[in-house]
Amino acid sequence: MRYSDIENVNLGHRQISFGFENNLSQEQNAVMECLTDQIKQHGHVVLSEFVPYVKESHGLSEFKILQYIFWIAQDFKIQFRINNKNLEPFKVKNLLLNSIESGEQLLIIAAETVDDSVFQGAKNLYLKISEEENIDDCDQYELGCFLAKKIRGWQNSFQSYKPSAQKKYFPGEKEIDRWLSFIEEISTKQDSFSLISAFYDNSAQILNMYAREKRLTEFYTKHHDFWTTLIKSVEEFSENEPELNKNNEASAGFDGLKQILSLPAPYDMISEAYELFEKVRVFNDMIVKEKTDQCRIDALSELDQMIEKMKGLLDTHNANMDLRNKALYSLRQIKIRVEKAENINAVNLCLNDAEYMFDVLPEDGTLPI
Repeated sequence: MRYSDIENVNLGHRQISFGFENNLSQEQNAVMECLTDQIKQHGHVVLSEFVPYVKESHGLSEFKILQYIFWIAQDFKIQFRINNKNLEPFKVKNLLLNSIESGEQLLIIAAETVDDSVFQGAKNLYLKISEEENIDDCDQYELGCFLAKKIRGWQNSFQSYKPSAQKKYFPGEKEIDRWLSFIEEISTKQDSFSLISAFYDNSAQILNMYAREKRLTEFYTKHHDFWTTLIKSVEEFSENEPELNKNNEASAGFDGLKQILSLPAPYDMISEAYELFEKVRVFNDMIVKEKTDQCRIDALSELDQMIEKMKGLLDTHNANMDLRNKALYSLRQIKIRVEKAENINAVNLCLNDAEYMFDVLPEDGTLPI
């Protein structure tokens, strides 16, 4: 913006000729449409950014654009705002003449005002859903900014939880989609008038969404890791379900966990899920230990047979002492691994290694050692 354009802006009667009266209505409407569109999208426009934007999109001179903006402000269709205060057009002109750089902080906002009852209702609603204790001094524009920030916070929360909620046994997918659609509906227009009106008109749903978002936030920030562990553990418990069913307490606990996981909204059952998980886990660990111990016993017995078989092969091929020691040493080392194995998979892996020694044994008896 140029100083001379600001100086030439007229704030008097519009009958004064500026050389563009014939197109005044059409051009001013174009500027007003741009203002309306940008304010709906962003809640406000910055004067220093808006002027070149209209110049590029409509081919108007910066002076014409400024003149139209000031005339629109005089019609009370928009308001100028800087440092949280609204200014009349003539004060804005003087401000720019004193410092044209102030245009970088000068905002243009919608001038449409809500009824005081609507404003107070929306403000009281905001106090209920925020941590603010007192916003008595805020005006319509500031309240609109508060509401817009709150909406963005809810939207970000729901979007961040959505990927997890889409996974099996995680809650909230349909609920999140519903609230994201609702947010999009009430925040289509970002100007303060529209936001305040939307909050007031949908106060019951806003309070409901606030409670739901709070509940989802607690679940996904505090219990997400536990829920992931629970889902994986229940799948592991299922492998031992016949054994679990032999104990009434274990069986009831396992059924309870499966029922909780199947709930679309298990939030009130999380504490019980923690308790049941610990109980069932103790029983399952005992079953796993018994199975592992038995598997280890069977594997050691099988390895003893393999060692005897290996001795027979070595005798058949008249293997020398060095070769005999290497072959038998390998199998005995596998026995030591089995004795130290902590689970059935580890035991089976040891057996596979032992069986491999026989699978690759050539017909001439040359050992793969």
